[in-house]
Amino acid sequence: MLGDGGDPQAGGVVHILAGTPRREHRHRYTGGMLPRTAVSIDRLLLRQQGCLTRQQAVASGMAEHEIRERLRSGAWQSVHNGVLHDLGHDDERWRLHAALLTQSTTGGWPHGVALSHCTAAGIYGFDGVPNDPRVHIVVPRDWIPKHRLDEVALHRCRTPEQHLKRWHGLPVTSATWTALSLIRVLPVRRALVVADAALLSGRCTLAQLHAALPLLAGLRGCVLARTVVDLARERTDSCQETETRFILVDGGLPQPDVDMRIPDESGRLIARGELGYRRKLIWLEYDGFAVHTDRQVFRSDRTRQNWLVNRGWFVLRYTDHDVFRAQNGSSGTPAPLCARRRAGSPPCRPVCPLRLTRLATTCVSDGSSGSHDHDDVWSVSSRIAQLRPAGTS
Repeated sequence: MLGDGGDPQAGGVVHILAGTPRREHRHRYTGGMLPRTAVSIDRLLLRQQGCLTRQQAVASGMAEHEIRERLRSGAWQSVHNGVLHDLGHDDERWRLHAALLTQSTTGGWPHGVALSHCTAAGIYGFDGVPNDPRVHIVVPRDWIPKHRLDEVALHRCRTPEQHLKRWHGLPVTSATWTALSLIRVLPVRRALVVADAALLSGRCTLAQLHAALPLLAGLRGCVLARTVVDLARERTDSCQETETRFILVDGGLPQPDVDMRIPDESGRLIARGELGYRRKLIWLEYDGFAVHTDRQVFRSDRTRQNWLVNRGWFVLRYTDHDVFRAQNGSSGTPAPLCARRRAGSPPCRPVCPLRLTRLATTCVSDGSSGSHDHDDVWSVSSRIAQLRPAGTS
């Protein structure tokens, strides 16, 4: 958001310059400043989202004592070494512009300097990215930094020309390069979440990620990036779904199918699930509390589950507690087992998502032949019941 543009109804003041009225912001550059200097400063602040460097202010005609007066009066504030912010401009991009000005006091962005990593991911709307209040900037490898370490994070790396973009006039790495830059420096589980989130945002595709992998050759984490991109899947719905999928794959299970859809004879969608093994008729769902406690969603979940079970599907439902306990290596994680058991079968003790899904994949027959033996479904309950300690009910 830019300033009020000097709208008279918004409290703006009209200056007369060469016989032509000029509308300006409610904060005025008075105190002996020449009108031409005031106009130059005003245009500079509008162009740079309310930020400028001390060097730019002096080049526009301001004296040092006028700059100090702006700071003492509270109209300006020093946000970085040599970078000033006019509090009369509330454009939300000012922090990004101010951080970039630490690397270029004249306002022109040198080649290879751009917003990157967590900052660029926030611009593109990636979910699951670590929260970092610092502004992340990528610079050439031989760059001499000038910044405060607690406010700006610099990453020395050569950015390919085709992956340097512009966002509202600010240099930023492309969505593809941003995702790969994060993937190669994050732990594998978090890196997979970022990869799926980048694909979910629609800013890049899996093919684009694969095509850009050779550009990482020789960089730290390039091997990890290739592994994560191979595991990434399009059409995932949430970070928790990705976490669940990683737990299964990391435990040795096959890569589950994502975005499973079951239409009727006319092509109308009957059921849609996040994860599962279609050939084995295993349906996996992650239930977030905020969404699945809604009355309509709750009813729809039960209707869909009954429809699936009556047609031979083995349904497993997981929650955030299941995923959290599985991440911490607990073998006693409770997991909902939504399948009918034989009459008189002893109750089973809770089993972690990985063990429960592995048991289902080994007990349920392969659905590729077009048939499904319900006895195999019931044998899962019996096998799980055998896992309970003696003397428990």
